[in-house]
Amino acid sequence: MVSRHRVLVIGGGPAGSTCAALLAKEGHDVTLFERVPFPRHHIGESLQPAAFDLLELHLGLKKKIAALGFQRKYGALYRWGTNNELWSVLFDPRLENDLPTLNNSEDLAAGAYDHAWHVRRDEFDQLLLETAISHGAKHVLASVAGVDVRDGRVVGLTTEDGTSYEADWVIDASGQSAVVARQLGHLRQHDDLKAVSTYGYFEGDVGLEGALGREATYICSVPEGWIWWIPVGPSRTSVGLVTLDRSALPRGPEGRQMLLDAARKAGLPVEETLDVHGVSPLHGARDWSYSVSTRRGPGWIAIGDAAGFVDPILSGGTDFAIRDACNAALALLRIADDPVGAEAVLDEYADRAQREFQAYVKLARYWYGNNRSVDGFFWRARREIQAHSEFVDTPLRAFVYLTSGQYSADRHYKVFIDWQEKRIFEQLGVNKPALQKAMKHLRKPR
Repeated sequence: MVSRHRVLVIGGGPAGSTCAALLAKEGHDVTLFERVPFPRHHIGESLQPAAFDLLELHLGLKKKIAALGFQRKYGALYRWGTNNELWSVLFDPRLENDLPTLNNSEDLAAGAYDHAWHVRRDEFDQLLLETAISHGAKHVLASVAGVDVRDGRVVGLTTEDGTSYEADWVIDASGQSAVVARQLGHLRQHDDLKAVSTYGYFEGDVGLEGALGREATYICSVPEGWIWWIPVGPSRTSVGLVTLDRSALPRGPEGRQMLLDAARKAGLPVEETLDVHGVSPLHGARDWSYSVSTRRGPGWIAIGDAAGFVDPILSGGTDFAIRDACNAALALLRIADDPVGAEAVLDEYADRAQREFQAYVKLARYWYGNNRSVDGFFWRARREIQAHSEFVDTPLRAFVYLTSGQYSADRHYKVFIDWQEKRIFEQLGVNKPALQKAMKHLRKPR
């Protein structure tokens, strides 16, 4: 007998677990499928502030996240293109003036500046999965073979062991497996952004000069491509090299030496004695940049990496996953309240998510093609968002506002508040238009 569910979620990463948690919290029948036991290693440790704001708004997780002791992230330093000048993108505009006056991380913490975290994904993802389960989502440890389609509509899924599940909605949060998009032929590779990377985790208490120390990301272009430096703990650092040359990244001792040499040439804070041997093996990834022709269809919605992945130069992957999860969950909650408007709600979700994704793709392409002043990045970002926003008084702040995820989060807040307000009125038996008319009448002079 095939079991019947309201929502099936493929994948227990940040997108799947967040979406499942939000829906289960509101009383929906949700079953989440994850193919590997948690905790498990995953790349994508560098997050932006808006992701944590959304997790706090919907799930109250900020204190739990802070208690895990992740490394704080106040922004990023860049050295890019033909200009060798070091420049910074800081989340809190006050730091643009205050940073030279601060001495250490204690001064940063005392200033209560806006920040994100560099997370250890095994612990972070475990917390999100446990949160979903605590709110009532069912967790099935199984690999999904594919979705089941009937009369053009996705009506469920089948796991590798042959078990079938039916549902009103299937949420594809399967990451780069992109189960639905691949099966239905919606996935499109970005051939001009094909790249390969190798990365490892290094031990050593090294950091940037000044107060930022180990509380920022460092990105630097090198002849081979570009290299990242991301502290994921007091003495543990992720260092990775990205290149478009698919044959340029050997593995083993030769690959390790190449990575270290590139890091040292780039001036990254890497000790001469630092070595990945005994800390972790080298990891690799390739051809990660792609999109989908549509993010939703009859009976299904794709979120996070299952709906596309942008080159990691802007550290947007996990943030997109969390934002997509919140927006998709809110869309299904709105549909549950008003099924008649389902198509319009789904179009709104898909269109907005696709526009935000394409804005990031444009920035990534512009980034790789830029050999001029870094101001070009900032003006490009300003064109992608509403120029009248109070947050974009300069092109630099426009760049931060867009790439930190706050622009997308602010748009989500508005839709969420409107939905909450509507539900409150309905629960009180109050007709909102009638109430507005009454309030207008009361304001008239007597």
